[in-house]
Amino acid sequence: MDRYNDYIEPMYVPFDYVVNSFSRENYFFRFLRTGCHVSESDLERLQCRYLIGSTKDGSIIYWQLDFNGNARSGKIMQYDAATGHRVKDSHAVGWVHSKLIQTGRLTDDFVLSQCLFGEHLLHSDPIDNVAAIVESEKSALLGSLVYPQYTWLATGGKCNLTPHKTNALVNRTVVLFPDVDAYDEWKERARRLFLPKRVIVSDLLQRVATSEEREKKIDIGDWLIDALKQKSAPTDMDNDKAKPP
Repeated sequence: MDRYNDYIEPMYVPFDYVVNSFSRENYFFRFLRTGCHVSESDLERLQCRYLIGSTKDGSIIYWQLDFNGNARSGKIMQYDAATGHRVKDSHAVGWVHSKLIQTGRLTDDFVLSQCLFGEHLLHSDPIDNVAAIVESEKSALLGSLVYPQYTWLATGGKCNLTPHKTNALVNRTVVLFPDVDAYDEWKERARRLFLPKRVIVSDLLQRVATSEEREKKIDIGDWLIDALKQKSAPTDMDNDKAKPP
């Protein structure tokens, strides 16, 4: 069983596994290619930027690479190629380190210490780039396609927006894009993020979501998919950069 702790010394997966998995042959990229008409050059840029991996069964691997480029682990997720939605069954989500432990390639005392998905980009992206933070890795990829001028990162879970997991954001302007049902919680959590230069909690979904969308608990990813399909990004998000928290 995986153990999660904000304050443990990080352990790493050998980087060879990142290199060997490097591929965009997965069902989510197939959705982007056929359902959203994303060009092959944009998909290649996305793959290289986030070092995306793929499994033999078409799952995507979201590698958690920290500020120094070390691989904490990789989250393995399966998507429906027609809809882009996550396949929700007992085998839809897994972790690389867990599979390596099961096959004896990592010792069973390995402890996962998560970082932000995309954290390695903070090492190379300019310090004045706005860091846009979403909950899901999928949304971070979509955001990078629609608004490539921002540095997109994901917490990988609503409760992962913590001071320790966001300490790589020091001296950066940060815009948080909570899911429609997480706005109040993330607004409260934002008060504890003391390292960024400025933290803005976007109310974009609060403003644009319909009652039906609120019931479905949509996230920014749904909005970004619509922007991709329309071939023109709405301007609301650019306004968020200048808005106060």
